[in-house]
Amino acid sequence: MKKVDTLLFDLDGTLIDTNAIIIESFKHTFNKYVPDFKFDIELFKTFIGPTLEETFTKHANKEFVSDMINEYRKFYKENEYDYFKIYPNVLEVISKLKEEGYNLAIVTTKFKESAWPSFTHFGLNKYFDVFIALDHVEKPKPNREPIDKALAKFEHSGAIMIGDNQGDLLAGKNAGIFSCGVAWSFKGMKHLLKVNPDFMIEDMKDLFTILDKLNA
Repeated sequence: MKKVDTLLFDLDGTLIDTNAIIIESFKHTFNKYVPDFKFDIELFKTFIGPTLEETFTKHANKEFVSDMINEYRKFYKENEYDYFKIYPNVLEVISKLKEEGYNLAIVTTKFKESAWPSFTHFGLNKYFDVFIALDHVEKPKPNREPIDKALAKFEHSGAIMIGDNQGDLLAGKNAGIFSCGVAWSFKGMKHLLKVNPDFMIEDMKDLFTILDKLNA
């Protein structure tokens, strides 16, 4: 029996490169509701990970937050297929993991309705048995609740959370499982290393080396 038989993945920035559509959606929304907002790439990096409500509440008048969330989602939905792409080797690795009998789950801070189009566009839904989104929890990552909800769906011996944000890694740590950062994180590898993940991968195929080590 495998010591680690369950892999939980963040979606955006981990399996699918949605950085471009996220940037354009934020720019569009801020231009409409906060036209004098100074947008730069370093500030944008802080928008990756938190919920839309957290980001807009921090940078805009609270009375606009609900409308901004709706505007963001509308723009994103209408334009996402022009921008997103899947990261190298993701489909190959996910397919092989499934073939080898690993439990696979998505744990995202997006609402399922927003995350589902890109997820299904690349056929990832064929491999994942569990999908935990923002509308399934009261407390999103870095809280352990999303991790616990995903793991509760499986009979498992051990698990690892893979993601591109500190919140992903901290959620794994808070839930008492292994954590693994991805070096292609938009915020950079150094940012992820600040929370001391158990592992860091530079290519999705590196997961096999980690699993071989954990299951030796």
